[in-house]
Amino acid sequence: MNADIYKALEYIGRHKRRIDRAAEMQIQVWAGAQPDRSAGTRLGGLTGAQPAGPAGAGSGGGPGGGVKHPLLLSDGGPPHSSGAAVYLPAFDPKAIHYDSEKMLTTELNAALRAVAGGMQAVPSVRANMGCGIFPSLFGLEQDLFEDKMPWMQERLDKQALLKMGPEDLKIGGEFRAGLEHMEYMAGALEDSGCRIYPMDLQGPFDTAHLVYGDAIFYDLYDDPGFVHHLMELCCHAIFLGMDECLKRVPGAEDAICHYNNLVMPRECGVKISEDTSTLLSKDHIQEFVTPYTSMILAKYGGGYIHYCGKNEHLYTEVMDMPLARGINFGNTDMHDMPAVLKDCAQRNKIYYGQIPKPDGEALDVFFENLVSDAHRDGRIHLLLAYAHSARSGESPDEVAEAWSAACDKYI
Repeated sequence: MNADIYKALEYIGRHKRRIDRAAEMQIQVWAGAQPDRSAGTRLGGLTGAQPAGPAGAGSGGGPGGGVKHPLLLSDGGPPHSSGAAVYLPAFDPKAIHYDSEKMLTTELNAALRAVAGGMQAVPSVRANMGCGIFPSLFGLEQDLFEDKMPWMQERLDKQALLKMGPEDLKIGGEFRAGLEHMEYMAGALEDSGCRIYPMDLQGPFDTAHLVYGDAIFYDLYDDPGFVHHLMELCCHAIFLGMDECLKRVPGAEDAICHYNNLVMPRECGVKISEDTSTLLSKDHIQEFVTPYTSMILAKYGGGYIHYCGKNEHLYTEVMDMPLARGINFGNTDMHDMPAVLKDCAQRNKIYYGQIPKPDGEALDVFFENLVSDAHRDGRIHLLLAYAHSARSGESPDEVAEAWSAACDKYI
């Protein structure tokens, strides 16, 4: 490991006790239990000056001490360690793709910001191989770019796919490189407090679209039998790849992390992206999305669904899936978020992710409105990811105090 990684892990390690307790607190939220308020607190703000001892680890150390519900707070500015800023180089997507050290160095930048938030965001990293990494199990390879994420531009035609069975899906060089990155990360991060999460999992229909291309939209009408065959192959590919990923995630038998702040219990811990599914009609969602996404959820005990864009039919289907434990939007501005939060509370699901604060709205009012909408029967059905920075004029202590005050009104 290079000196940058050592420096970052030393900073994260000083907060391990709080991070572990924050993970426990999040798991309690997913389990439907009242979170143990001793499980999360601010630890000395951005400087990390407060020791990871009893006072700072959950029994009232700092204004966030004893918070009743987790806030996944991150810092938008550079984190600090003993007064000296921890700056890590950021490598481009092409440079990191086959280089484990550069991959970890780049991923740790976000992890440091999660730790610097000082509350219940749990730092985690992944082999960030792009959304085409599971489609690569079909024998395809992504194009790499310096200025954007990898993208799958290679396709398989219908005849080739019709000849394929589950036995033809293989761990190829690109996916194997991702697994090797995960193995390197597991060794480097041992006992640091920073976790590892799986490579980017797209849902079965998204995966099918990446493998076959836009022709899939015609075959929904012209050859639905073929589309079902392809969807079954995609489920097998997801099972193969995810099983291999989870073998390389330390502690995956108990919990799975996502996106550098979230922790879920193992029995409901996968993330599924359904972006392409937003383009489909109600009937096609019910025929080609719901059954296969439900198969993935059933295999892993549940999870949460992400998608960008808006499709009311997809939203209804997701909220009706018993094993979809939570939901996340890439475009919250396209949704009626108060209604979504109330729906999550009514259906016993969790909304996870960022919800931007309206311009000009006071922080305490913003938090109270969110908690009020997401509250039901003593529980808050929201894991809010929130970022502050010096530019916003919000200190982490002020954010912690406003969040705690909002939660105190409803728990």
